[in-house]
Amino acid sequence: MTSWSDTGVGARSGWGAHKLLVGLILLGWAFALAQLLTLDAPGSLAGAGPGMQIFAHMKAHVFGDPFAFESALSFCVTGTGAWGVADVLKSAAMWLGMVLAMMLPVLLPLGPNTSRHPRPSNATPAGLAGYIVAWLPFCAFGVAAQWALQREGLLSAHHVLQHDVLSVSILLFVALTHLSGLATRRKRWSRTTASGQSYRAGLSYGAHCLRRCGPLMIVMFVTGLMNLVAMLALTLLMVGTTSRYSRFLSIAIGASALAGSAVLGVT
Repeated sequence: MTSWSDTGVGARSGWGAHKLLVGLILLGWAFALAQLLTLDAPGSLAGAGPGMQIFAHMKAHVFGDPFAFESALSFCVTGTGAWGVADVLKSAAMWLGMVLAMMLPVLLPLGPNTSRHPRPSNATPAGLAGYIVAWLPFCAFGVAAQWALQREGLLSAHHVLQHDVLSVSILLFVALTHLSGLATRRKRWSRTTASGQSYRAGLSYGAHCLRRCGPLMIVMFVTGLMNLVAMLALTLLMVGTTSRYSRFLSIAIGASALAGSAVLGVT
């Protein structure tokens, strides 16, 4: 018997879902770039976190002004702790955009799916919707954490965490989850779940990725919420955790986080 995925309709549906997946990823990165370019903050983009000096140099070289494009047309929340409804919505949009940009690439068929936690194949719009919904609680957490930190004056104008104890705590949490094996714990996957073709399957796989990658997403507070370099690096790491080298990579992530916390603790 010919399966749905073997039919012409199924093939067109799968291609449509693939285009939707790529489109959402590009939307997430475009929104992150728009936030960065319109950020109304004193100082150059070099203050947005490690690696962002390259953006400041590019703007200075191309436009002759390292502060070019920084304006009050902000997609970001206000620089104070006095948030309004618009600021809550802006923060929610930022975190959702980060999920689209950083977590949806995990679903791309970039190579043989050899992880002990196989990603869904032939994802559908329903599966994508379930996957994104699974990350909404994390977005709510991100909004609440950002508001609390900004209210206490612990975020810089470029949205970088300015509290060494909290930064060390975040890195230690990442080290604990990865070195203990919590981030790579085995889970049984049914054929239906692995196919990723239903809303429920996408929701289940999204919850799995939330447990595994959520701690790494929180690292954005340490590196800077506007740090596109860190976003790209963390995205590559999270995609790598779906490969056959997931356990080795998880140990490397944990060791790096532990080393980073030690350096911050000493300095």
